[in-house]
Amino acid sequence: MSIRAVRIAAAGSVALAAAIASSFAFDWPADSGRYRFGFGSPRDGFMRGVEFGSSDGTVRAADDGELTFAASCPSLPGGYPLIGGSMIVVAHASDITTVYAGLDAGSISSYLRNVRKGDILGRTAPVAGPVRGAAFYAYDAKERRYINPLILMPSLPDDKPPVIRSAVLVSDGKETALAASKAVRQGSYLLLVDAFDPSPTGEQAAPYEVRVMLDGSERERVVYDAAWAEGGRPNLFSGARIGEHDFLASDGRMRFGPYALARGRAVISVAVSDFAGNKREQTYSIIVQ
Repeated sequence: MSIRAVRIAAAGSVALAAAIASSFAFDWPADSGRYRFGFGSPRDGFMRGVEFGSSDGTVRAADDGELTFAASCPSLPGGYPLIGGSMIVVAHASDITTVYAGLDAGSISSYLRNVRKGDILGRTAPVAGPVRGAAFYAYDAKERRYINPLILMPSLPDDKPPVIRSAVLVSDGKETALAASKAVRQGSYLLLVDAFDPSPTGEQAAPYEVRVMLDGSERERVVYDAAWAEGGRPNLFSGARIGEHDFLASDGRMRFGPYALARGRAVISVAVSDFAGNKREQTYSIIVQ
């Protein structure tokens, strides 16, 4: 079984059933997948697609399909803003819909109807730094969920493990950095984790899987596979089903817990993996007083 198949199976998502059958059909829309920020990156909230800047300015269709919507305007009639003032929607036979936003408004190919893989849909200028680039989304129309495009696209070479920048315990608004503290008071704590995976362009993108272990027992595991809305609540991770605002702090850190820490020694481990299987793990031992 390929790494891709293993990662999809590990997600355990009903929403990914259509994606499994289509996982080798799609191509990256620009620069062979050299995206800047990936699915789940904190870009004014949890990003539901990938952000890229095409080096040659060309954005192409990821697969055959039918162009069902094209717009070049600051916002839709209902007031929904369009990233960069444009949006193209292509429906595919696999029940996957791909969305391209932030293209140059005067370049989008709105005249197309039957789209072939590789057809030019528009152009976008190269971007760098904090400037927002174009965006690409993969949407499962049957399950009504956004899917991490990494699951659908050709694999990318990647030998760089994720980075765990910090892990802190939070109680009553007070943060205690696990790397700098050896003792805490007993009680209930949230765990905030600051971790990222380098994107192909070197930006600080989101990881694919995060696990939290307490005294050797896995307490939480999230897989960045899907995002959807239900009853007005934005949900993340098909296996964990966590609310976006419960998980993602305003500064982009990941929120886990709460965990009740009793007196004695507590061992907290954080393991972060990317889609290619590269892994970084950090273990902290503290005394609970």
